[in-house]
Amino acid sequence: MPVAKSLVVALAVLQSTVALAQTDAEPAAAETRDQPRVPDMRSRLAKFFDPKDGQLDLSALLEDPRGFLPVPLIVTEPAVGYGGGMVGMFLRPRKEAGDEGWARPDISAIGGFGTQNGTWGGLAGDSSLWLAGRLKTLVGGGTGRVNLDFFGLSADPSTINEGVRYSLQFSGAIAQANWKLAPKSPWAVGVRYVYADVDPTLRDQPQFPNLANGIRVKISAPTAIVEYDSRDNVFTPTRGIFSESSYMDSRTELGATDDFNRFEQVLMGWWPARDDVTLGARGDYARSSGGTPFFLRPYIQLRGVPVMRYQGDQMASAEFESRWQFYGRWSVVAFGGVGTTRTNRDGFFATQNVGSGGFGFRYLLASKFGLHAGIDVAHSPGTTAFYIQVGNAWFRP
Repeated sequence: MPVAKSLVVALAVLQSTVALAQTDAEPAAAETRDQPRVPDMRSRLAKFFDPKDGQLDLSALLEDPRGFLPVPLIVTEPAVGYGGGMVGMFLRPRKEAGDEGWARPDISAIGGFGTQNGTWGGLAGDSSLWLAGRLKTLVGGGTGRVNLDFFGLSADPSTINEGVRYSLQFSGAIAQANWKLAPKSPWAVGVRYVYADVDPTLRDQPQFPNLANGIRVKISAPTAIVEYDSRDNVFTPTRGIFSESSYMDSRTELGATDDFNRFEQVLMGWWPARDDVTLGARGDYARSSGGTPFFLRPYIQLRGVPVMRYQGDQMASAEFESRWQFYGRWSVVAFGGVGTTRTNRDGFFATQNVGSGGFGFRYLLASKFGLHAGIDVAHSPGTTAFYIQVGNAWFRP
């Protein structure tokens, strides 16, 4: 924990020092080496600590237009192997909105990553609120290569646990706009558009017939959205509900390779059991139609469960979490979940179930934003992984 904390401080000090050095370039010529710079350095370091408790706090850095949070990506996802990267997160508090402007700031991010199995990617995105918070926009894009194993691709039920090794070269973009039905209302409706160009290539000889190989897949899909959001904070909520219902329809008339649709329901809630204890729960359901590309079929998303390991035409999962802020800024987290998938096509019916659980810790890294960060360690049958978390594990901007 001291190493991780020192790394954050070092990166933040470096970023701030470089920025300030640029503004001090001209006056520096007139200064002599005999002039003391100790007060200057102290004032620079002071912005990394909260004057109320003297603890590390990056609020002052993040509210500066030149400031950003460097988020190290230590990839331990079992599906792609170990790896790393870095994401720069820029937060822009909407100061005219008062406390809500800090709890729901505008967010931008840019970064990249790579792993030991050859997976790599670069991404950039922005989530912003306009017109006194009634309009929310989300834009993003990325490119890279993902090497993953996919399951349930054969028509033989006995092969449900046999993975097919694919390499997916991809590029894509997303644009979304949500409109609140009334000022301060938690209800909003919106539309999302997703475009992606994916080139799937088998990494081994095909185990089953009729597997896609070297056939470029294009996705062009408008998505209808209904959202309910009463969270008190987008980073680490302590109360409120978030729900999103989405129906995606990819059409050949819009440039897609095949017609297919996908429905997904996400429901999350948080409740303060005590002043220092927050309980959380998340439920997911998704289904996809025939013609859905194999890499977009629903899969179980739980901490500790490898990505794409449990896929099906339908998926349902639930995860529960408890966070106890036991000392000052420090919290411990315990969580657990279960998931199930169902596949039913051409006389082939299969169900798969899995459970996972784990624990972690959090530190209140930016008190003005209510932003906690830390590490989770999770386990499922045959798999143990850890994750760096910035905000809640179920983060949605």
